[in-house]
Amino acid sequence: MTDKPKLLPVRIQLIGGACKAGQTLCKTIRQSEAGDEQLFWLEPSGKAVGPKSSLQAIELGLVVPTGDGLFGDSQTYRAAQWFA
Repeated sequence: MTDKPKLLPVRIQLIGGACKAGQTLCKTIRQSEAGDEQLFWLEPSGKAVGPKSSLQAIELGLVVPTGDGLFGDSQTYRAAQWFA
C-alpha cells in the first residue's frame, strides 16, 4: 500500500493561486482591548482571506515576504518563485 500524497487545503490553494496570478497578500494588525488581531486580504481585488489560511500559506512557503515592514518584517507577500 502506498500513502496518498497530502493535498493542500482548498483555502490555501486559493491564496497561492491568487498570488500566482498576480495578486498580493497584504497584512495589517488591528489593535483592540481584546488583543491584537492579524487581518489579511488580497490586492488589488480587496478580497478578505482568513488569517489561519494566510499564515499557513506563509509557513508553507507558497507566498514569501517582500520585506516592506518598518521593523524587518513584512506587510505584503507574493507568490514564491518555485510556485510561480
